[in-house]
Amino acid sequence: MVPGLMGVRRALLAALIFAALPASAGVEVSVSGEHLVVAGLEAQERATLLAHPERLILRVAGLNSARGTPVALSQAEGALRVLPRFPLRAGTRYALSLVLPHRAVQREVTLASAPDPAPRLTGVAPSQGTIPENTLRLYLTFSEPMARGHVRNTVALYRGDGRRVPNPFLTLANELWDPSHTRLTLLFDPGRIKQGVGPNAEVGPLLEQGETYRLVIAAEMSSAAGQGLGRDAEIVFRAGPPERRAISPAAWHVQPPGAGTNTPLTVIFDRIIDTGAGARLLRLTGPDGTTVRGTVTTDGGGWSLVPSTPWAPGRYMLAADPQLEDVSGNTVGAAFDAGPGTMGRRDSAARIAVLIE
Repeated sequence: MVPGLMGVRRALLAALIFAALPASAGVEVSVSGEHLVVAGLEAQERATLLAHPERLILRVAGLNSARGTPVALSQAEGALRVLPRFPLRAGTRYALSLVLPHRAVQREVTLASAPDPAPRLTGVAPSQGTIPENTLRLYLTFSEPMARGHVRNTVALYRGDGRRVPNPFLTLANELWDPSHTRLTLLFDPGRIKQGVGPNAEVGPLLEQGETYRLVIAAEMSSAAGQGLGRDAEIVFRAGPPERRAISPAAWHVQPPGAGTNTPLTVIFDRIIDTGAGARLLRLTGPDGTTVRGTVTTDGGGWSLVPSTPWAPGRYMLAADPQLEDVSGNTVGAAFDAGPGTMGRRDSAARIAVLIE
C-alpha cells in the first residue's frame, strides 16, 4: 500500500473511533457464503465505496489497529458485496466501518461457528457375518472422538427373536477406548464363555451357535463434542461353531506375489484373527533378513502387505508372534478354552516360508 493511501485509511479510522458519528440506521450486514452483504445503502453511497474502496475497513473487532482485511467490492441486486481476500474465520467477530459523504456507518458481524459433525459408526470387527459363538471381544470404530460413560446405557445385544441378552459385556469402571477415543472395545463376559465353569455352567453361553443377534448402538451415544449419533446403528451377525484350537500358521494359505511387482502378498487365515493383533503381530522378513516395509491391511479373515519397493526374488519368512490371538482368545502357543479338566493343544509352528520368484 502506498504511504499516502495508508495515511488516508488511518485518518478515516481515527475519525470513526473518535468523532461523534451521524446515525447509520437502515444499514444491515449479513453473511452469504464467503461474502459479506451490506444492504440499506443509497445508490450514491454504493457508487462512492466502489470508486473509493479505502473508505471501507473490515477488521477483527476489538483490535485498535488501522489495518483492515483487504477486500474486493462489487454490486449485486441493490446491495454491496464485500469479498475478503483471506477467508473469514468462523466464530470470530468482525467490525465493518464505512466512511460515506454524509454519514459514517459501523457494524459488527460474527460468522457462526461450523457445527460439530455428528459421529457415525464406521466399522465393526470382526466384520464377518458369522463369528464363533465363543468370540471374546468386538471393536466399534466411530468417525469422531466419542464421550466416555455412555456405553452401559447405549449399547445392547438382542437375539433374533427380539429378546435382549442381559449383561453381555463386562462393565468396567474405565471404558476401553483407544487413545483417539474413536475405537471402543466391547468385552464379552469371559465367565459366560469358559466351558463348564461359573456363569457358563449356571446359565449357559452368551452366544449360541446358529442364533442370529443384533448389536444396537443407541442414537443417544454422543461424541466428545456432545453430538449424538442421531439414529440407532445396528450390526447383525450369526453365531457359528466355537473355535477352541490353538492357532497354527501352517494352516494358513499364502498367495505369493511375483518378483519385481508391488502386488500384495496375501495370507488367508483358517479362522478369524483379532484385527488389532493381526496388524501388530505378523512380520515379514526378506531374503536379507530385514523386515519388509509397506502397507498392511487386515479384516481378520486375511492379511496383506503391499511393499514400499517392488518385491525382490528370494525366500521370505512370515513370522507370527506367540501372542497373536484369534477372536476367541486362542494364541499360537495354546488354546484359550479346551474344556474343563483338559489342556489346550499346543502348536509350535509360528513361521511360514514364502518363495517369491
